Amino acid sequence: IMLDLHCDDEGLAYLYIHTSLWPHMADCAAAMGIDAVLLWSEDSSGTFEGASIMPYQNVPASVARFDRRVATTVEYRGMLDVDSGLAASDAGGLYRLLVTRGVIQDPSVPKASSFSGAVVPLENIEMMPSPKAGAILYDVKPGDRVNKGDRLATIVHAPGEAGGRTEVFAPQSGFILTRRSRRIIRAGEDLLKLAGDERSADARSGTLED
Repeated sequence: IMLDLHCDDEGLAYLYIHTSLWPHMADCAAAMGIDAVLLWSEDSSGTFEGASIMPYQNVPASVARFDRRVATTVEYRGMLDVDSGLAASDAGGLYRLLVTRGVIQDPSVPKASSFSGAVVPLENIEMMPSPKAGAILYDVKPGDRVNKGDRLATIVHAPGEAGGRTEVFAPQSGFILTRRSRRIIRAGEDLLKLAGDERSADARSGTLED
């Protein structure tokens, strides 16, 4: 079991999982109470998670044993999501994972079964770079469902001037996975991650961010 624990700016709780481990790891996502799973297939940047699972891609199934392996990057919501309630809930989720996978024997803890969250190919993620530098006025928050053409945010780049505000719209339908915590941004920096219903026109492989 390899868990690389992180958090995003503001976001849902989600996992990065290699396609060879899905749906084998659905029980893990359910045990941890995760909101969404991002499935990836290529690792061009040498991530910790990739280094843990890629060596098993070209070995016999009897050696790979993907049904027994757990390797994932865990994004525990946002940097400001720090309180005793979330800490207890997340710790309980990690404990359920260990019970579910047989690392710990504890009859008092039911093993997780089905995962009811969203499962999204990495190629469906829209990173939404800002067209201007300025202050951000968001219309959406993590977890919100949006339709193609919905306004996601307004960038105020020349306050009080005509044409000093630029609106950003959803390129496709989906839900908001994360958004930026700071409300000021440079041109080209990512405003948010939109988990789309379809493949992104700007689909990328490997990691979403450096």
